[in-house]
Amino acid sequence: MTQWSDGGVAALVAALIVAGPLLTIAGAKLLTVQQRVAAKRIERDAAPRIAAAKAATEARGQIDAVLRRPTLGSTIEALARALPADATLVRAGRTAQGAVEIDVAAADPDKLRGALRRAPAFMRLRNTGQRQADTKMIVTFAGTTP
Repeated sequence: MTQWSDGGVAALVAALIVAGPLLTIAGAKLLTVQQRVAAKRIERDAAPRIAAAKAATEARGQIDAVLRRPTLGSTIEALARALPADATLVRAGRTAQGAVEIDVAAADPDKLRGALRRAPAFMRLRNTGQRQADTKMIVTFAGTTP
C-alpha cells in the first residue's frame, strides 16, 4: 500500500474543495443553456397559438362593442325626436369603428346644432362639414352615441 504524505493529502483536499464549487458553477451554466434553448423552442412552437388566442380575444371585444351599442334604427328614431321640425335627415350611417355619420338638411344650421347639443344621445356628435343644397344647408355630423 502507498502512503500519502501530509502535503499530498492536504493538496488533494484543497483540490476537492476548489473543484466542488467550480463543478457546481459549470453544471449550472450548462443547465441554464439547456433551459434557455428549451424555452426558446417552446416559445417558437407556441407563438402561433398565442397569436391566435390574442386575435380571438380582440375579435370578441370588437363583437361585444358592436352588440352593446345601439342599432342605427334606434339612433335614427332618437334623431327624429331631436331634430327641429324644418330639418330633414339626408343620410345616416355607421363607420367600421362604430362612429355615427349623419347629413341633415336644415334652413337654419345653428338651430339644428343647438337642438342636437340639447339631446343627450347626440352630445358627442361634432359638426364636421356644411354645404349648400337647393334651399337648405346640409350639415354633416360625426361621432359616437351612447
